[in-house]
Amino acid sequence: MNCDEKVKEIVCEIVGVSKEEIDPDASFMDDMGLDSLRALEIRAAVENAFGITIDPQRLQEMTTLNNVIKLTREYTEADQ
Repeated sequence: MNCDEKVKEIVCEIVGVSKEEIDPDASFMDDMGLDSLRALEIRAAVENAFGITIDPQRLQEMTTLNNVIKLTREYTEADQ
């Protein structure tokens, strides 16, 4: 499973939306009604899955599935 698909799987599980239904550009807070605790949960799950540590200040960037994928790629590529 590639990076994008793994992140999508993690996010869908946490937000409770199927992979077919999730809009990759939908705002977690505005469109999906998630709170900041869910954002922290997404960050922690991504960090655990990929063995990375995302700067806590970058949490504010994790607002959509596409943004989480982009940030995850940035950190996983930096580790290679």
